[in-house]
Amino acid sequence: MKIVLCPMDQPSDGEGFCIGTLDGHPLIVHDRKLYASGREYEHGAVANAYVEAVDRAASEVFGSDWVTPLARLMQINKRSTAKDRIAKFGLPNYVLQFLAKASTYPVPRALGYALLCVEEAQETMSVTHRAPTGRPLEVDVQVRSQVVRSVVLQATDLVDNILSERAAFRMQKPLTAE
Repeated sequence: MKIVLCPMDQPSDGEGFCIGTLDGHPLIVHDRKLYASGREYEHGAVANAYVEAVDRAASEVFGSDWVTPLARLMQINKRSTAKDRIAKFGLPNYVLQFLAKASTYPVPRALGYALLCVEEAQETMSVTHRAPTGRPLEVDVQVRSQVVRSVVLQATDLVDNILSERAAFRMQKPLTAE
């Protein structure tokens, strides 16, 4: 049994949502039950395949140490992203949909870094109101966007400078025969 998280057409009847495939067939999640090929699966029956699918997708985006970045970005308790908890309780729909979309991006790891950049800029510069737990309730998205643009431009300039300086450094070294 193999689950693959990937973007899928959503059911037209609004009953659940499609998170990817189960052995190549569309996999619908509705009320903690999973449906594929007209068959119902209890969460526990597919828990191992479910956790493996989450691990594969999250690793594509955040690398093998994905638990903390995923929890931080999704604003859920870190314990909720532990594999044993995922096996027992699953993940919220929005997290599964995020993983399906982000893990299939052409350069998912770069997207993961960018997502964490946006989240960090938001946390430090643009949250205008927080819940008692510390989670953002209101975000000034214009400020966040300006900060992120500035960070990306600065990062690009720094990488370009590094490449230029490295090329100049290498030109100073005498060529040696190996």
